[in-house]
Amino acid sequence: MQYTHTVLTTASPEKVWDIWTDVKNWKNWEGTVVDSTITGDFKTNAKGVLVSEQGPRAKFKITACTPLFSYTIDTQLPFAHLYIKRLIGYHNKKTVITNQVWMEGPLSVFWWKYIGKKYLDKMPNIMDRFKKLAEA
Repeated sequence: MQYTHTVLTTASPEKVWDIWTDVKNWKNWEGTVVDSTITGDFKTNAKGVLVSEQGPRAKFKITACTPLFSYTIDTQLPFAHLYIKRLIGYHNKKTVITNQVWMEGPLSVFWWKYIGKKYLDKMPNIMDRFKKLAEA
């Protein structure tokens, strides 16, 4: 249960990183997020809360963060974890942005069917919306 989506953009890696790490504004491009907050700076072990259109408030933790390259968040669900990893690369004078999503835990199959599938269906539009925002 893993999904990866990649797009190319003319936006700089710095601009991509600035938008990706602006937690309070995730709702402006992340089609499933209604609200999100973070306590402290965007770095490894920082914690926050997000509210999706499909579910209750969920706590998240940044489990890995390499500025201007990648970060991984772990969102706690009942008896499962939703992981989102975002990566930035550079190829042929374009920035490569990748979004990876996977779940782990005893109820991961349930949660994948309940929210994962809906999220994946929206992923191309989410990434296109993000790309347009970054290139603006």
